Amino acid sequence: MRRLIFLLLVFVCAFSGYSQTIKTNRLTASSRPAVRVPRNAAPVNSPTVNTLPIRRVILYSNGVAYIERRGIITGNAEVNLSFKQSQVDDVLKSMVVLDLNQGKIGAVSYNSSAPASARTAEIPFSVEAESGSEGTGGLAQVLTQMQGAKVAVASAKGTAAGSILTVEKRNIPADKERPAATAHFLVIASDSGEITSFALSEIRSVKLLDDGTKRDLNEFASATASTRRRDAKTITVTSNGAGQREMVVSYTVAAPIWKTTYRVVLDDEGKPFFQGWAIVDNVSEEDWANVQLSLVSGSPVSFIQNLQKPLYRYRPIIPIPDDLNLDPQIYDAESGSGVGYGSGSGSGDGSSGSPPPGISETVNVTSQSNYMSVQTSVSDALVNEQGGIQTAATGSELGDLFEYKISSPVTVSRNRSALIPIVQTKMDGERVSIYNEEARRDRPMGGMMLTNTTPLTFEGGSMTVLERDAYAGEALMERLKPKEQRLISFALDLGTRVSTAVNGDQRPAQLIKVVNGVFQVHYFKTEQKKYSLVNQTDREKVIYVEHPVRQGWGLSDETPKPHIVTNKYYRFRVDLKPFATSDLTITERQGLMDSYRLGTITPDQLNLFVTRRYIDDTTRARLEKLIALRQQISQQDAQLSVFEAEVTRIEEDQKRLRENIESLSKTAEAKSLIARYIAKAGEQETRLEEMEKERKTIIAEKERLERALAVEITTFAIK
Repeated sequence: MRRLIFLLLVFVCAFSGYSQTIKTNRLTASSRPAVRVPRNAAPVNSPTVNTLPIRRVILYSNGVAYIERRGIITGNAEVNLSFKQSQVDDVLKSMVVLDLNQGKIGAVSYNSSAPASARTAEIPFSVEAESGSEGTGGLAQVLTQMQGAKVAVASAKGTAAGSILTVEKRNIPADKERPAATAHFLVIASDSGEITSFALSEIRSVKLLDDGTKRDLNEFASATASTRRRDAKTITVTSNGAGQREMVVSYTVAAPIWKTTYRVVLDDEGKPFFQGWAIVDNVSEEDWANVQLSLVSGSPVSFIQNLQKPLYRYRPIIPIPDDLNLDPQIYDAESGSGVGYGSGSGSGDGSSGSPPPGISETVNVTSQSNYMSVQTSVSDALVNEQGGIQTAATGSELGDLFEYKISSPVTVSRNRSALIPIVQTKMDGERVSIYNEEARRDRPMGGMMLTNTTPLTFEGGSMTVLERDAYAGEALMERLKPKEQRLISFALDLGTRVSTAVNGDQRPAQLIKVVNGVFQVHYFKTEQKKYSLVNQTDREKVIYVEHPVRQGWGLSDETPKPHIVTNKYYRFRVDLKPFATSDLTITERQGLMDSYRLGTITPDQLNLFVTRRYIDDTTRARLEKLIALRQQISQQDAQLSVFEAEVTRIEEDQKRLRENIESLSKTAEAKSLIARYIAKAGEQETRLEEMEKERKTIIAEKERLERALAVEITTFAIK
């Protein structure tokens, strides 16, 4: 019994070891890189599949990443690069491939982006994803659509080879042991003419013998698989050559923008110590292991163009002529002449990308683990650079861009983010308060005036301020160029109170003149605003008062000169002693003008000019003459209006008389009345002739007065 048990244990161990050996061999074979072997090619010349690790990453603040891969390849090599579907357009637009040791770059290929329906349109069969109860899927449907294909069938009854004739459907009646059912049978015909039927339930395998059918089935499977893997795309780069060579592949893809965050420590004098960090995100499917990382501040132009999708151009369909009968042709001698016609069109679209130029200066970032003692404060550690963070930012300009280049290799695992120090330096600045009435009416905001004394450009971001070893507040900073000043507020100044008062008036006329017959009165409207500032602390304060810049308004001569002028505000600097009060008075004036046409000035307006002392007696006399001429012209117009009304009345009366005479002429008793109408009509005609003479006289007088008025207006001047 013991011997039997021992033999069984030996057998089980031997079988288990054999199974593990087979499994290990399969894993080893499957883990080897796939090698494409062209037909009729020797295995020694087959290209080897290589990988190119990421060596350089440049992140841009407009949401684009420049990726550079480098690696060593040997002989004829293939490099497979995997991308997301959304990245392929950017890669095709910007990819650069280099073989640096006299190798020859071959084709850069990728799997088609055509939809599965387009790829399977030419395949002579279709398979549903799920089998139905009515034969709408499964083996029966597949074999039905392969009618005529040569197959080898293996079943429980044996094997046979032949061409598929049909798939027969049979209804099996119910009996005592089983209910009614439907069965399918595959019917094939061999080359010798033998027809054989196999129940599909008994078939173990069906092998396709036609190369074309195999290819169609593989293509169908590949197309349907691509719909399931919509977010996966492989680009293959080939290079032909001998020996080991270095290959470089670079491209741009969409990436999260890199962000900045700053720490500022204010000493007892309000001088800032500046520390900057960059936040980078690796959302790719590959680790950034010991890569050379650069961060570029700026907004280069970038766009997406659909390059991976196949595009087709419409071509007209020309019908074939119905009548193709040809008549014999007779040709002239060679001394003749001929005329030819032709047309053609074409269009194309594309773009290319290239890696950015190299940067000579770098931002060196190194770090080491270090613990501060309990006696050292956070502010002192930052200012004295005892916190284990050592940075040297010397950056370089790229036209309108600015690059931070991290000198030490950086590692960021996929789907993780990193906080990288980019700058640590002392800055020039002072502790100030900023008052803006639109932001808050009673108190200013506490902040600082920061001056960028470094050659670096600081990208905009959040800022945390520490003062006297404690948290003081937070702020937002826009992009700061070298030598640029910026006001930054991070807390409410509870030690200063501000109140305002506004007064306005209108100054007397400053200038009176006549231009092109227009009487112009120029004057200024003034507005005075007083800011009263009170320092409620025992420390000196510097207050910047922001007064809005208004279009059409300017500062008067008695207003203090602003310390800073921006597009929106005048900034006035006010120094406040402890517990002191100071007033800042800002006077603005707006240039205004009232205009009056000389030909339309009224007596009331003339009285206004005299009351406000716009004019002297000589100008007043000339204006009175202008008004008198215009009144005389108005009188002539009134007489002409009276004449026109009388003419209209007479014409209407004559029309009525004519109608009456015409109606009375048909009766003999109305001769006396007709004679009366005729006499009256004669009197009216005489009056019309007299009125016409008077009208001409009035028109002549009006024209004379208008000429005199025009001469007065043209020659009018104020001395």
